[in-house]
Amino acid sequence: MKNRKKFSLILVLVLISALLSASFMSAFAVSQEEYDKAQEEAKAAREATEAKRKEAKEAAKKAAAAVANFEDAEKQLKQLDEEIETKKVEIANTEAAIEAKIGEIEAKKAEMEAKEKEIEEQNNALNNRLTAMYKNGNAGMVDVILNSESVEDLLSNVGMVHRILDSDEKLLKKLQKDYKKLKKLKKELEEERAALEYEQAVLEDQQIGLEAKEVETEELKKKYKAEADEMHALQAQKEAEAAEMAADALRKQLEAEQMIVDAGGKIDMAPGEYAWPTASNWELSDKYGWRRCPFHGREFHNGLDIVLTSGTKGAPVYAIADGYVTRASWYGGYGNCIQYAIGNGYSVLYGHLSGYNCKAGQYVTKGSVLGYIGSTGASTGPHLHFTVFQNGSHINPFSLY
Repeated sequence: MKNRKKFSLILVLVLISALLSASFMSAFAVSQEEYDKAQEEAKAAREATEAKRKEAKEAAKKAAAAVANFEDAEKQLKQLDEEIETKKVEIANTEAAIEAKIGEIEAKKAEMEAKEKEIEEQNNALNNRLTAMYKNGNAGMVDVILNSESVEDLLSNVGMVHRILDSDEKLLKKLQKDYKKLKKLKKELEEERAALEYEQAVLEDQQIGLEAKEVETEELKKKYKAEADEMHALQAQKEAEAAEMAADALRKQLEAEQMIVDAGGKIDMAPGEYAWPTASNWELSDKYGWRRCPFHGREFHNGLDIVLTSGTKGAPVYAIADGYVTRASWYGGYGNCIQYAIGNGYSVLYGHLSGYNCKAGQYVTKGSVLGYIGSTGASTGPHLHFTVFQNGSHINPFSLY
């Protein structure tokens, strides 16, 4: 009888304990709905952050375009300066050519004046001789005849008179011919001078056009600089806003994670929630547990070593769940290492990677590529070291699957 009462008392105490435990657990357990709501808020904050980052990128693109336009304007200004300097040299050379041509014209003018004077003098001399002969008439010829001592002398004197007249006439004709040449040359020089003056006018117009273009380009340069400054300021503003929103998103995510911690790490989770970290053609080269390590001798292996049946080196490794990256850097014997928290007190470590596709502080989603299989750190060949921690202590990764 006593034993029956004792057994009944124990049974009652067990039932009371179970009821209290259930009540306590239900009070602290987090429902999937509550957790999902917290995660949705964090996701919305992340999406807002990404939207703000896109705005910052757009501002950066516009700033880059404005900078490119500014640099183009600077190049144009440099080219215009060079063209203006070239035009100035051409104008100076043309002015020098005009001055030289004016000198040639003045010289020819002086020659023409001298030739005119010579023609005038020769013409006057010839006219004087002809006038004298006309006035003297036959008397002049009679003097020639009477003064001749013989027939030969007579013929000689008459011939001399005619030769003098012929010589005067030929000289006069030559002088007139020279004058015509000088006149023609002077005309050609004046035409060349006119052409040079026209060329100078064209060059000066071109210089004025280039200088106007230079002023216009300088204004464009100022405009593009102002646009670049404005876009850079906008970019900085958007990046600051994005950083603030990212901090808010992280806070919300941590709040969501803290809900689980506050609930004693309990959440109603659906089975098969976690993805496998590699492609499906995987196999184990080393398991979780005690082993003989080629570097350290006998030790407890805190994870799984995974290889692929083909194409192990450089193959992508995937996030097994949504989470925040806490490390993407070299980590002792793990070599290139990635660690990320996935909630419920869990975090994941990937070791011996050949490279990264994420960075610390980044939020990653389930199935996204985080890095690539390699053989860095304490490794004898390409493989993925896969460790799962729960509340800071390593556990068998297969316990998640």
